[in-house]
Amino acid sequence: MSTTFDAREGNAPDAGSPAIALGSEETLRRVFLEEFASLTAEARADLGEDARALVPKVVEGAFVRAWDARARFRTPEEVHQFLVEDVHHAAARALSRRAGAHRLSGGGRANAHAVHEETPEEAWTHIMHALHGEAHSPKALAEAAAHSRHEAAEHIKRSAKTVPVWIVAAIGTVVLAFFILVATVMGRVSEDARYARALNAPDARPIVTTFAKIGMVTLDDGSKVRLAPESQVTVPKLFGPELRVVRLQGMGEFTVAQGLKQPFRVNAGNVAIVATGTAFTAQVRDDQSVTVVVSDGTVQVGQRKAMTEVKSGSAVVAKDSTVRPATAAERDEADAWRSGMLVVNEKPLGQVLNLMNRWYGLTILVQQNALLDRKASFRASLDSTRQAIRGIEESAGVQFGYIGQNMAFREATSDTAPAKGAAKRK
Repeated sequence: MSTTFDAREGNAPDAGSPAIALGSEETLRRVFLEEFASLTAEARADLGEDARALVPKVVEGAFVRAWDARARFRTPEEVHQFLVEDVHHAAARALSRRAGAHRLSGGGRANAHAVHEETPEEAWTHIMHALHGEAHSPKALAEAAAHSRHEAAEHIKRSAKTVPVWIVAAIGTVVLAFFILVATVMGRVSEDARYARALNAPDARPIVTTFAKIGMVTLDDGSKVRLAPESQVTVPKLFGPELRVVRLQGMGEFTVAQGLKQPFRVNAGNVAIVATGTAFTAQVRDDQSVTVVVSDGTVQVGQRKAMTEVKSGSAVVAKDSTVRPATAAERDEADAWRSGMLVVNEKPLGQVLNLMNRWYGLTILVQQNALLDRKASFRASLDSTRQAIRGIEESAGVQFGYIGQNMAFREATSDTAPAKGAAKRK
């Protein structure tokens, strides 16, 4: 009843390797002409009038960084998304540095200067100089960083001559804490965006199981995924030690490889499950809530602003930013299949029939539509259709039989004997 896939052996569908979307400087030039005006407007809005002079640096830097990262882009949409995100992040960093320098200088109002409105031609010249000139070489970048540190030190020394040392130290501590906070937040946003780009890229590989089939997937880091029937795990093309993320639809059991620095992440519904070396089961339900059952180790479940620790032996249900303990019924439905059981708790017969097709490959009809709302609850071995059918009969008050060659449930009556069809099945 099971089938096996191995992502490393190419058994999963592969979308191929499209051409790089930013493959030449001429392409970069076209993107620049298309995006310059809108990115400039975005930077102005983020920086405000007081910091308008920083707009050219923010916008030009975005194109330079896009060129440095060009190997990752497969579509123009990915390039556009990168540029927009980079402008927002760079503007935030620029404002943070500006605020820190303003505090260290004593809080006086900066002198007003006329702001030069940079033309696209000037901006492109600056970008080309950054790409080909000495300013973009590793040596020059290292020297610039050292020069910046020296200037900062000299600035603090000058400030210390007119301001008590304890005030300078206190201000420095506050500014440092602020920078760390901004860097942490920006890092998380950037990380989430990187994961989303990787999972949505055209070359990401969807590995899918069909009805009545359980699939085994071995990832390149040694982690193993056991997929329930009619489920899917999406694996980025660049999955590896530095990009350990997959997306789950349906149900899956994850055994995460240990000993790697980067945590293993599963995007499921609208929440994330983050683990190191551990084992857990996840079920994405129709309402996009996610049930997580941890069988070994510890995982973090939630969204980047609010993650909840779930220890071995525990189970939770997560949706949006809310994480709550799972009920016993929710836990069983999400995890029992791992040990070869199907558990159904108070589900309408219409949904149960879908589960029968999903887990056993059986298509069963009903004679009266009103029966579809009957509730069924049962436990059955995944190797025994007889147990499942008998459980439905007993809990929903229906009778199994045949209409011609088709299996069907009908209203049970006091004078009907147990279904012969059920007795014949394994």
